[in-house]
Amino acid sequence: MQYLKGMAQEPEFVAEEFLRNFRDVFSVRDMNSFLNSCGIRSSSRETASFLDSHPLVFPLEGGMYITRAGAFTDRLFSIKPTAREVEQGAFVPAGRCLPFVDSEMTGAALSFSVAGHKLPAKIVNLDSDFAIDLYILYGEEYAPQYIAADPANADLDMVRRDFELPATVRLTGIDISYLVEHCGFALGDRLLCRVTDWNSGAISCQVVHESHDRFGTSDAAEQRRNWYVRLEEMLLQSFSRLGPCATMEEQVANVFFEHRNELCTALCGSLDEYFASCMRKVAITSFGVETRLWKKGVQIPAVGEWNRNDLDSMYSHLSISPRNAATLYTFPDFVLDEYILDMLYRRSTDFEALFMRMYAEHCPLNQSQKKKLLLHLNERHGIIASTYNWFADQGEGSVRQDALELYGKVALLVYKIDSAGFPLEKYPQQELIILSQLYSHITRMIEQFADGMFVEEEADTLRLSIEGMRWNYEDIAESLEQAVRRQHISSFKVVK
Repeated sequence: MQYLKGMAQEPEFVAEEFLRNFRDVFSVRDMNSFLNSCGIRSSSRETASFLDSHPLVFPLEGGMYITRAGAFTDRLFSIKPTAREVEQGAFVPAGRCLPFVDSEMTGAALSFSVAGHKLPAKIVNLDSDFAIDLYILYGEEYAPQYIAADPANADLDMVRRDFELPATVRLTGIDISYLVEHCGFALGDRLLCRVTDWNSGAISCQVVHESHDRFGTSDAAEQRRNWYVRLEEMLLQSFSRLGPCATMEEQVANVFFEHRNELCTALCGSLDEYFASCMRKVAITSFGVETRLWKKGVQIPAVGEWNRNDLDSMYSHLSISPRNAATLYTFPDFVLDEYILDMLYRRSTDFEALFMRMYAEHCPLNQSQKKKLLLHLNERHGIIASTYNWFADQGEGSVRQDALELYGKVALLVYKIDSAGFPLEKYPQQELIILSQLYSHITRMIEQFADGMFVEEEADTLRLSIEGMRWNYEDIAESLEQAVRRQHISSFKVVK
């Protein structure tokens, strides 16, 4: 990290580089010292908030932290190439290196070496169901996107295919001919791997010969079976303590981090084998519109022991004031700015019409609050309008409009539930989960617009995504509205 010191850099870039490369345990004070050396000032509270919410950081006891790079570099994990892969002379990394590598780095971007010899890439053809299994840790709902993102599928137009994969797909694999010729690799053997450079995705591996033990009768095979049993016990413990994490990858990352000394051994199994044949009490389960790991045969609740004491946990990421929504219902500034851009795109100057679009059914602000918000909107309108180019906004404008229309409906339903003040356990749990996911997804999309991340070539993809979210919203809205009404009715007592 020395190359950053003394250089004028964007704070986000410097912080990200620190987290991608620093491997030792560190404190808020340590990170602030580093940032200061790069000419960046950050308060202890700001830095702590940043670290506590960052996906590349594990919090430790005593106010200490460690990055994913520090937690997983040089830790052992394994991959067992299948017969289909061996037939084509390559294994496909896909999502099989999770949680040890950067989850945002595609399998095609990872590099493998054996005793310093880099293994070349090789394109393989696989049926789509098999390919999805290789990406299962990302969730079956997202696996097609990762498959389509592989450079080998550059000519695959997912929009024209309505986001359905063809029967077979091409994936970037790692050529195993060197392993066969120089390491005696054969079908049934395993690759014992470790990340040597987390930031670049460099992985070193060696062959573990298991092909001779076809029936799994060796001591090593027995120890590996015990490894799967222990992994499942650890997952079940994590469900009780952490609940369903934000993703399946995050769930297993926490488990492997907390138990890395026991799980990251020379006789470790692999997650893809566990999912394929060793799950007993754990299953991949629907969680709203997504999937999570959870107890087999048990529906994941929106509220459990992991968040019961935090009444606002379901909506902690929302901008609507939790449990106080009746006194204040507004939007983050980046959403307000997008509403103003939509107003300019419509070539409108009617702020009352803007209010109607923002609040969908009614404006829950009193006159004083409405006046204050109107002043703020006028001020932002003047700033944004001075540089707005209507002709340049044609591609983004219509997509933004669709996104904001859905955002208004979703946010209003969240407001109704939150301002009612009733326990979240009283609502249909799956519908509540879907609502939270919809709010998170549509807010993230609008935030990407605000950050200038709109790409015109992706407009059709975004429209299809918005349409899918709209269908999901329509499926759950009436059920949740009815639940709100029931709670209000049940709160009244008949006085005789």
